Amino acid sequence: MGSSLRPTGWPPAASAQRGFPATVAPEWGLRRCHVAPRPSTRRAPSMVAPAVASSLGVGAGQLRDGAERGWLWDCRGGGATRDYAREMEVAVRAVQVACTLCQRVQDSLLRPVAGAGAGRVHSKLDRSPVTVADWGVQAVVSWLLSNSFHDENLSIVAEEDDETLSSSDGAALLASVVEAVNGCLAEAPKYGLRSPEKELRAHDVIQAIRKCSSTGGPKGRFWVLDPVDGTLGFVRGDQYAIALALIEDGEVILGVLGCPNYPMKKEWLNYHQKYYRLMSKVAPPPLGSWHKGCVMYAQKGCGQAWMQPLVHDFGKLDWRHPREIQVSSISDPISATFCEPVEKANSSHSFTAGLAHSVGLRNQPLRVYSMVKYAAIARGDAEIFMKFARAGYKEKIWDHAAGVVIIQEAGGMVTDAGGRQLDFSRGVYLEGLDRGIIACSGALLHQRILDAVDASWNSSTL
Repeated sequence: MGSSLRPTGWPPAASAQRGFPATVAPEWGLRRCHVAPRPSTRRAPSMVAPAVASSLGVGAGQLRDGAERGWLWDCRGGGATRDYAREMEVAVRAVQVACTLCQRVQDSLLRPVAGAGAGRVHSKLDRSPVTVADWGVQAVVSWLLSNSFHDENLSIVAEEDDETLSSSDGAALLASVVEAVNGCLAEAPKYGLRSPEKELRAHDVIQAIRKCSSTGGPKGRFWVLDPVDGTLGFVRGDQYAIALALIEDGEVILGVLGCPNYPMKKEWLNYHQKYYRLMSKVAPPPLGSWHKGCVMYAQKGCGQAWMQPLVHDFGKLDWRHPREIQVSSISDPISATFCEPVEKANSSHSFTAGLAHSVGLRNQPLRVYSMVKYAAIARGDAEIFMKFARAGYKEKIWDHAAGVVIIQEAGGMVTDAGGRQLDFSRGVYLEGLDRGIIACSGALLHQRILDAVDASWNSSTL
């Protein structure tokens, strides 16, 4: 792979100046990884804390002295033109924090306590569901990004607004959001990020949510956040994702996907999460094992994507043992598995079923909530994702940005149904989308789907 281990120093004063607590241990930092372009011989990285580097045979020539943080992310050797170490580090940590908030709120939904505001589902103006987790994650990620980069004018595109929370009858709901946000931010040092000096007030939480009002566009840098992608799955105790991406001049540069309920065994994706929870209780995994919940991340141009367990499940931030993820090598449609949305409201199951039959797909479709579908392809658990929106529905950039770059760097392909790259430079919507979105593990399957769409489209009712 051409990677090199470069454990570095950790001066507390310098790290604190950059928004990190002085007490953070070096092993919580990120590694420096120089990645060779594809094709290459791939192997998992070895991640070593400075204190044990010499005992594992890391030579002095591989050490880099005088840096301000521990491990750095740097994949410029893989084709990327800029070092996004700082951005990647903060983004992954922030999503880890957000996953913890979501897990707590989901638990309150599944096991509600009398009087607990977190355990309620609300409706937005378009009648779509929203929970304390949606607003809470948006406030937490907004605050962490602004604080970590010392930038009050940070540009963020996100799904939620504060209208409901700021309404005359939203006081109790706002109080629940504030409680969830403060409870989560208080533990930020556990993830290598700084906590607020004092608890946020309701006004502070509203302001953090309002900061996420950018409309994107073709120029400049902005973050894209879907605080809870797949809220229906979330409230039903099933799959959902927290998606964070960085876009510069219309291109997705970084993508981070938090998948708190993603089982580490592929076959469990076919079962409802409640059944998985039950079976986990019957046969609990060994203490400290990595059995579910993960964060996936990738940088454009690196040619690799990575996955690590959740701190909430694993007990620590495990930078030293990430897993490289790759798309499946299956190219025969008979053996391939395709994903599609669970809900029929914004997609056509009948059209995708027809396409599946025409290209020779025989496996039952894997219907999964949220961008977990992207995660399944990136990790090699499925080979195809097809979505064809019904007339009048417009895809939003926060539903796709993070997943697209992760699949691409894991070796897959994502385009619209005309074979064109998705355009993230035209605001909050994927304007100019040709019919639908197709993600595949390889070029052969991808082309077969494109050809099938061309052959079938005129006879469809979409």
